[in-house]
Amino acid sequence: MNTKFELFLAVSAIAVCVSAPATAQMAAIGPEGAANTDAGSAGTSPQTPTTGTPSGASAELTQEGLGDIVVTAQRRSESLQRVPIAITAASGETLVNTGISDTAALNTLAPGLNVRSTTGAYQPSIRGIGTSASVVENPVALYVDGVYLPQQREGVRELNDVEQIAVLKGPQGTLFGRNATGGVIQITTRAPSHSFGGELNLRRENYNMTHADVYVTGGLTDTLAFSASGEISHQGTGWGRNRSTGNDTYYLDHRYSGRAKLLFQPDAATNITLIGDYTDWQQFTTDVQPYPGTSFVYGGIGPLRSVYDTYGQSDGQVGFKGGGVSLNADHEFDFAKLVSITAYRDGNGFFDFDFSGATPTRQRTFSYHQPSRSFTQEIQLLSSGSGPFKWVVGGYMFHYLNATNGLSRLRVAPISGPGMFFSSGKEISDSLAPFAQADWEFLPATKLTFGVRYTHEKRTISGQTNTGSFTPGPAVPKSSVTIDKTTFRVALTHDFRPGLLGYLSFNSGIKSGGFNVIAPRSPAYLPETIKAYEGGFKSEFFGRKLRFNVGGFYYDYSNIQVNRLTPAGQIVVNGAQAELYGLDVDVDALIARGLRLSGGFEMLHAKFTDYPNGVASTPIATGGALIQTADLSGRRLPLSQKFAGTAGIDYDSDLAIGGKIHLNATANYNGQYYFEPDNFLQQKSYTLVNASIKYTLPNNRYSLSVWGKNLLDKRVLSQAASLAQGYIAVYGNAPLTYGVTAQLKF
Repeated sequence: MNTKFELFLAVSAIAVCVSAPATAQMAAIGPEGAANTDAGSAGTSPQTPTTGTPSGASAELTQEGLGDIVVTAQRRSESLQRVPIAITAASGETLVNTGISDTAALNTLAPGLNVRSTTGAYQPSIRGIGTSASVVENPVALYVDGVYLPQQREGVRELNDVEQIAVLKGPQGTLFGRNATGGVIQITTRAPSHSFGGELNLRRENYNMTHADVYVTGGLTDTLAFSASGEISHQGTGWGRNRSTGNDTYYLDHRYSGRAKLLFQPDAATNITLIGDYTDWQQFTTDVQPYPGTSFVYGGIGPLRSVYDTYGQSDGQVGFKGGGVSLNADHEFDFAKLVSITAYRDGNGFFDFDFSGATPTRQRTFSYHQPSRSFTQEIQLLSSGSGPFKWVVGGYMFHYLNATNGLSRLRVAPISGPGMFFSSGKEISDSLAPFAQADWEFLPATKLTFGVRYTHEKRTISGQTNTGSFTPGPAVPKSSVTIDKTTFRVALTHDFRPGLLGYLSFNSGIKSGGFNVIAPRSPAYLPETIKAYEGGFKSEFFGRKLRFNVGGFYYDYSNIQVNRLTPAGQIVVNGAQAELYGLDVDVDALIARGLRLSGGFEMLHAKFTDYPNGVASTPIATGGALIQTADLSGRRLPLSQKFAGTAGIDYDSDLAIGGKIHLNATANYNGQYYFEPDNFLQQKSYTLVNASIKYTLPNNRYSLSVWGKNLLDKRVLSQAASLAQGYIAVYGNAPLTYGVTAQLKF
């Protein structure tokens, strides 16, 4: 039998077996076990105005069992159990309890989500699909309050005012603003309330880390409400030491961020929300040392006491300042709901890295002006009512400027290439994409979904380069590429019984081609495409005390955009075709009153099926690496894990002395993965363990938490790369951290 379809047959067989004893299970579940048929209908969780996202989205536990988790994966507010997509979602409270305080820790939330923050860029991958290039859009799209963030450095953020995070696995090429071959991460922040309230959190941890955040909301008039949040963080001691400069490495110099919302409700059918946010952060990071077991072609490197140490002549640093505004509006007509999301974002980043890891420096790269600006406009029209036919139509406009100005490279022998190099590149993207999707319940309990999206996009590059100087040189001839592509979604769902949904789906997706802004003379890269087949079931048992979801998938992944390091710098090229298939399992169980177990795992096969012109390396005994072309067919995709899993336990109890206590322990196993297509540089498997104890006073206003993250003190690579000078290693993931958090609610 063809291996690529075995998982689908297995999942279908499991669904049939589970649905067979329907009568007995329904008797066990009882009335409270029935899943919502349409969480967007009357009487369900309220929605955040103008975004359609849930404001109370994670009623995680009820007296009877597990509560609904409401998501907007199909642009409607629906129970997660009713959506034929593999989704992991969690409330802001769940994030805090499991030790997820920023986006870098989200791999603890969803197995199959592998998160790295390299060179100051937020680089998630889902089911082995991601990128290690920091100056392009990621194939895993990030949205905050319905607004797409194309700049990867904007993904590096604290999660202090989050209502819900949802991770959608698989290509999203129909309803979402930008095509995404890997998946989508949706962050929904808290909505304004007419009731005054808020909270203040103060956190102190080792490495002299201090953090404070505040959230406040309230009504201004009968039709106006506001909310505001802010956070400030500073780390006084680094994780390591630069043995040449004497300064600390790997520490957060500062991070300031804020968000404000103004909600206007002129009548019961209209919501208009104005949102503004800003962030300013700077980190000392990306300090280089030789990959274990290898050496560089030069000296200048003494004994390293820690994986966080370096001998670089300059301290690696990266930063970003920027933010945006959005106007989100919706109005309920008799026949449909109209939604408009208008957004403008503007930011500027910088970096300065010593890639030689030695003194004197042999290779330094820096740019202090990396501007990015985007303007997006999305219109959605969603049908009203609860009949057998539902639809959504809309359109998405995207304008994006992405640039790197004044990038300078210094190379000193024995590093090959020009001694001095200068480049500036500016890429402008313009895209229009109409879309539509319809759900038709053509038989009782059986629904057919069909979606289509047409994307027209043009990208233009301009710039300057100069060899032998740090000054602007000849202009790069302006050039452009255009794509016109149609993507589809087809899904079939069937309710075998209340609390058991089976589904089969097909999705096609693309990620647009473009240019390399740090090497504007390099050729354009073409769009990558994906065809995804998925099948599974979502189920609840025992009065909704057990939730068990399974999904199997198969991907045909073509023209993959691969990151490659060249003398001109880091560029993206097209190079391969791959086959991916695997299995996702999510479990949530209420074992006893106050005791909850949750977790899941993913098994993944992800290999190149055709990659004849790849780049491979071989270590040289005297130092450095031999870089050459090789056939990489049969190698695993970078960042893909054969197995990843998460398990957590939560316990809530009232205390005899008054107040209540919450205990949490979460373990996240990450299987071994490679950093590059030749499968030489690797991160070995590791397990992260977090734990926390929270005591809340009887008045529910004050609480105190003691917590620890990465309790096994695992040292995890965030970046590894093959260069002729040698193999560089960067350990940007946090070691063991612990601290205390005090909270005041008002």
